[in-house]
Amino acid sequence: MDQKKINISEIVYKAIEEKIFNKEWTPGMKIASENQLSQELGVSRMSVREAIEKMVALNILTKKHGGGTFVNELSPSIYLNGLIPMIILDHDDLLDVLEFREVIEVDSARLCAERCDEETIEALERCYQVMCDNNNKSPEFANADYQFHMEIAKGSKNSLVAKVNTILTDIWKLQQEEINRCLGPSGGVQEHKKILDAIKSRDPQLAALFMQRHIRRTYNEILKIKEKEKEIIVKEVTA
Repeated sequence: MDQKKINISEIVYKAIEEKIFNKEWTPGMKIASENQLSQELGVSRMSVREAIEKMVALNILTKKHGGGTFVNELSPSIYLNGLIPMIILDHDDLLDVLEFREVIEVDSARLCAERCDEETIEALERCYQVMCDNNNKSPEFANADYQFHMEIAKGSKNSLVAKVNTILTDIWKLQQEEINRCLGPSGGVQEHKKILDAIKSRDPQLAALFMQRHIRRTYNEILKIKEKEKEIIVKEVTA
């Protein structure tokens, strides 16, 4: 009985999550009432209440006494809680993630070149080949891109580096998808080849340098998009 109730509550949780993910409910918006969700999903109000309370506890939603329940603004820092799924990243968030990646991935590449085994190199080569084969297919390219960087983290043979990357899996995956959506998949192919070749050559300094250039180039291109968007907004406001 209890297990059934827990499962129903999780179903409600996923339904609410999907509405936020699809931007049907955006930050600051008041969500449907418990009664409305109960009727819409065909579940009890208790199951709806449990799901909402869980999201309130995770700071995804906020309940206002007598005013209803509202979607919170979700910043990258909130995603460090492993219970919270990745919802959405805007360009400001992407820049924060890229800055963080530069901090940890440059040295990850250096350590990988120093410590990785042949199994890691083979995995990196497979990821790179998938990227080459799917240069015009963003989802497949983005997934291979993500896997490439995860293999480097594992190849560093540092347990904390590997664990941090695992914890941030959802952020990494969505970030890769969003970057490829904004910039296209082709830009990083040659950069990944240089990183791969440096690791295969066991050249830690070169691997670190190419990783830094790759992330910094991506950061600068996203920054340009953000600045152009600001210019468009200013023109629309002053028109």
